[in-house]
Amino acid sequence: MKTKILALVLGVLLTMPCVLRAEEIEIQLMEVISMQPIGGDDPLDNPTQSGEDPTRPASFRATINGNLLAITKQEASIPFAQATVVNATTGGIVLNQQFTTSLSEQIGTPGVYALHIETAGGALVGQFIVQ
Repeated sequence: MKTKILALVLGVLLTMPCVLRAEEIEIQLMEVISMQPIGGDDPLDNPTQSGEDPTRPASFRATINGNLLAITKQEASIPFAQATVVNATTGGIVLNQQFTTSLSEQIGTPGVYALHIETAGGALVGQFIVQ
């Protein structure tokens, strides 16, 4: 009896379509503009050494999971950020939204996209693909 049930379950599993789960991929962010003063020997005067620069990539975490873009602000001292997503092929703006803590958005069309995150202290850019 157990072998008949096992064979039935195995048969059902083999006839079911295979569903691949989307994998969450971290979007690499790079600093493009910093309006913070950089200079001096004191680490507090140099945001790249002190970690106080709100435009550093570690200040934000951006991921793509299938077609879901998620951006989370990691740095509490940043009051808000503006996220812009542009379709790299068409140049069309897909998203242009201000957020305070996080942002989650479905990207409908497959393609290559550019992500631009701007704060009062500077800007970050990244690129991602929706399949």
